[in-house]
Amino acid sequence: MPRIFPTTRVLPSNHLKFYIFFVEPMEQGDIFRHLRLLRSNHAEIAGPFRETELWAPDGRQLTLWLHPGRQKSKVNLNVDEGPVLLPDQQYQLEISGEWKTQTGVPLGKTIRHTFRCTAPDTTQPDPARWEMTVPNAGSTVPLRINFGEPLDWALLQSEMNLFTAEGKPVTGRVRIGEWESSWEFHSNEPWKPGSYEVKMGIVLEDLAGNNLARPFEVDISKPVTGSFRKPTQLPFTITKRAISSPDPCSLQSGQARR
Repeated sequence: MPRIFPTTRVLPSNHLKFYIFFVEPMEQGDIFRHLRLLRSNHAEIAGPFRETELWAPDGRQLTLWLHPGRQKSKVNLNVDEGPVLLPDQQYQLEISGEWKTQTGVPLGKTIRHTFRCTAPDTTQPDPARWEMTVPNAGSTVPLRINFGEPLDWALLQSEMNLFTAEGKPVTGRVRIGEWESSWEFHSNEPWKPGSYEVKMGIVLEDLAGNNLARPFEVDISKPVTGSFRKPTQLPFTITKRAISSPDPCSLQSGQARR
């Protein structure tokens, strides 16, 4: 059964893309006959997708864009045809069970991914507002960052990296949390005391395409009057935990006292 990201079932109405991850490489070419977007009354939405096939090299991961020209307000398609999604409405992304793998085997079961929409999101992610839980020296618990909102699943894996203060990459594995609203780094070794830095690419974005450099809804015909850029580094320090001296009165019988 394909996995669909984002996993959250509550999306902003200006949501931009889904990632569909298949178990096996899929048949390519004319794939949009296998994909539909439906309203809650089962009425099909006409022309909801950007009909460009965007496959990972292994043929298993598809990036499915909702049409940006319809999702971005006040541009031609948005005005002429209307947005793909509306607030306070429920929708269903449908993947046909007739779609075949590259070996000719159909999926067999039609996949229906239901979600509902809230108001558009026009606010950039702001790392200065994220909550970071820093592990203690010597521990193996992960570094955890809570975003307070879902971010782009694929970009979370490529655009967030951990380094020492000297710029050396820290080896470990990344885990994306529930609904893509948190990021964990599990170090391969117990954490050492020192200064560290999480570095983010400026293209890291939320579900509506607002990234660390600028919001998705920017009127490029007007001069920029201020900077939209958000911080792209999150420094933190891991310190040695202070170890208090034992109370002599608490020593067990038979222990030497000095």
